[in-house]
Amino acid sequence: MKQFLIKYAPILPGALYGLVLRLIFNIPYGNHFSFTDLFSITFIWIVPFIMGVAPLIFAKKRYLENIGYTAFVPLLSILLFAIICFITRIEDIICIVIIALPFLLCAMFGGLAFGRLILKYRERRGIVYSILFIPLVAGIVEEQFIIPSQAFEIRTVRIINASPDNIWKNVIRVKEIKNNEYSKGFYNYAGIPKPIFAELDKDTIGATRIGHFEGGLLFKETVSYWDKRNKISFNIKVIQSTLRNTVFDQHLLTGKHFEFLTASYELKKITSSQTQLTLTSSYQLDTRINMYASMWGNSMLSDFQGRLLDVIKVRCEKNQTP
Repeated sequence: MKQFLIKYAPILPGALYGLVLRLIFNIPYGNHFSFTDLFSITFIWIVPFIMGVAPLIFAKKRYLENIGYTAFVPLLSILLFAIICFITRIEDIICIVIIALPFLLCAMFGGLAFGRLILKYRERRGIVYSILFIPLVAGIVEEQFIIPSQAFEIRTVRIINASPDNIWKNVIRVKEIKNNEYSKGFYNYAGIPKPIFAELDKDTIGATRIGHFEGGLLFKETVSYWDKRNKISFNIKVIQSTLRNTVFDQHLLTGKHFEFLTASYELKKITSSQTQLTLTSSYQLDTRINMYASMWGNSMLSDFQGRLLDVIKVRCEKNQTP
């Protein structure tokens, strides 16, 4: 047991090192000095790389000579880091899932790349320990660059065996979605709220539709285009006062890094009893990792749109109307 503890004890400082950096990069420092934030190359790619190196600094020499050890121990540090973040509610499941791939890959690569170097230079402690400051330096440097802004669009299509008139009624106003109507997926169980209902105050351009979601989250949707039975478009804003006290809401829905822009439903008559319904949504990312973040943003929005259109399809084909 003692040997086991000696062998795997370095996992703890590796995880705690990551936890400290997670907290540092989430502090608002003001205008005069700042590290970069969590939505950055530094935090997503460099921090886990050094997290993979950190536990090896404290490992015994005989273990560093084992390449399997230098690859496996960093992964355990990441796992412990994730567990601590979840237990302390620093991160939600969905956030942990999003960072899991780069954290695991970079940590393992960091361990493999630096394992032998640490073994060679471990007597020069100043050089070895200086590695731990790389994310801090990188965070300061990255903050000097302008954050890129980029818009993305997701399009989801369903063929519905119903008339445009019937579908239109189910699109502009959505009555309460019962649990047995909505098929929850991974993202819902991971913390993304499911839609409940949507109410429209009037049938014209400039009208306001309020989208209600689980946990009391509300979206204000202003009608920007109205072509009855053909197309309706909205400009979308989250109602900030309804944001839940969850990591997901506070990180993604405050408008600092992620913002919903528009949504539109378009109906195209195929036959007298069949209609193509297209839901197109757009959102904007303001991060230094837009390419990686958009992969998850596209996946989450595609999942949401598909499940919502499935509800509308079933309702229309059963001739259910609000």
